[in-house]
Amino acid sequence: MGKFIGRHFVRTTALLFLVGCSQIVEPVVLPELQNEATDQEAFEINLQALSFDAAKSLNAARYDRLVSKPGAAFSADAVSEASLSKPFLPSQSANTPYFLGIGDEVALVQYIDGLPTIGSMSNLSEGQNRDISATSNIISTKGRVGTDGSLLLIGVGRLDANGRQISELRDEIRTILIRNGKAPNFQLEIVGFNSKQAFITTDSSSGANAVIPITDRGVTLREVIATAGIGFDERVLTIVRVKRNETTYTIGLSDLLVKNSKELYLKNQDHVFVQSFSYQPGKVFLLGGVKPQIIPILPESRQTLAEALFAKDGPLAIASAQRSAVYLLRGRNPVQAYHLDAQNPLRVLVANEVELRPNDIVFVSEQPISTFNRALGSILPLRILLRDIENGDIP
Repeated sequence: MGKFIGRHFVRTTALLFLVGCSQIVEPVVLPELQNEATDQEAFEINLQALSFDAAKSLNAARYDRLVSKPGAAFSADAVSEASLSKPFLPSQSANTPYFLGIGDEVALVQYIDGLPTIGSMSNLSEGQNRDISATSNIISTKGRVGTDGSLLLIGVGRLDANGRQISELRDEIRTILIRNGKAPNFQLEIVGFNSKQAFITTDSSSGANAVIPITDRGVTLREVIATAGIGFDERVLTIVRVKRNETTYTIGLSDLLVKNSKELYLKNQDHVFVQSFSYQPGKVFLLGGVKPQIIPILPESRQTLAEALFAKDGPLAIASAQRSAVYLLRGRNPVQAYHLDAQNPLRVLVANEVELRPNDIVFVSEQPISTFNRALGSILPLRILLRDIENGDIP
């Protein structure tokens, strides 16, 4: 009787096991968490074949690199390159007229028939810095705009110069010479630009700090960067910021140095800051019927999909990986899934053309036989248990 019950139990247990065999590789789920699990974000996935044309399109995507914040040592403190280098420049940045200021030096050259007397070159006011020289028909003098805003020039007199353009002073001197019965044969130029300046501050890896005089010709940000000895290094992200009054303008060094990029003319008291950031390695996720792993990728080397497939413990190194079902997933919503059938070795050439980007997912399905082997591995212990029950070996 006991032997009959044992055999009946064995048959019943085996039947129940075979009915549930198809579920043997299904994920274990806690019913109490089902409501929470349904709140997971759903993704739309678009599928297409990975071809050479698709590879060209994939490589055109921007390589959004991550950089470390100053003083940060962990990836959690990383920010994207695009967020730091997004250009923000004034809508209009043409060179503006130069207005004389305190400390500027002006030179006057007059063409005359006779030499001036010694008395006419005396009585120089204190604080005026000038040079006077004469030839048989030329007299030149140089004056500096004083703290009171005036400029004294021999043969002309004292002029109000602060806040005025050089063209205005030329008109006034012409009027004075004509009024004094002299031919208005002269030349007036600014020879010392001392009233207006900008500043540049760099980190230790970018260049030197300096004071940049603003001239009537205008000084562009590109010129300042070039003369400050700041070179382009593709291994780091260099950001240039211009603080003007309460506004800060930003541009990446690589964008600034591009031919025909928009010029930014500096103004008085502008402060240029140059700072370099170190790049962090990007991450590509390898999932599926392979050993899950994170593959670091470097922006300067631009690893390809082929390198990920042939990596140590990668998909092509694992017998259980289904080579006909390799997928490159990119994007968030929708996710673009590019299918590669790597059974044909020539298709590896396509994989070699695809540059990986940070946060790409390489998914490789598992071969069906591997799933079946796992199922058999789960069945074997149960078969041993049933055999022992049937033989009466269970105490």
